[in-house]
Amino acid sequence: MSKVSLSLSLLGLLVIAVVTPTANAIRKSVVVGGKSDVPNVQTNKEVQELGRYCVEQFNLQEQSETGNEASIEKKETAVLNPLTFSRVVSAQQQVVAGLKYYLRIEVTQPDGTSRMFDSVVVVQPWLHSKKLLGFTPVATPIY
Repeated sequence: MSKVSLSLSLLGLLVIAVVTPTANAIRKSVVVGGKSDVPNVQTNKEVQELGRYCVEQFNLQEQSETGNEASIEKKETAVLNPLTFSRVVSAQQQVVAGLKYYLRIEVTQPDGTSRMFDSVVVVQPWLHSKKLLGFTPVATPIY
């Protein structure tokens, strides 16, 4: 009887030893209101489509500024338009009034060169709403 009880006690301690670190790691990786990494970005169709949406919205915004004197002066420093979506290379999400995504997007410029952009987009699925908040070139591309 004491061998069975000792075995069960050891088994219980082993389960606690294995489960506790895993539970702590899960709790530490999710911070309420904080950013969290999106797993499997390369194969995540939703994230890749969000990246494509961001590039399309940026191109539309740039086209709507055509003819504006400020945009004519800006064209000297602006990225050539239109940009072509290549892929999202990394993504984080944050729970807000919806989901806020922070995306690092690789685009192809009309001259064929690649460039990285950081993009912020908010998705509110219950309103069928997406809004591009920011789309800025990365100063030093990290590949």
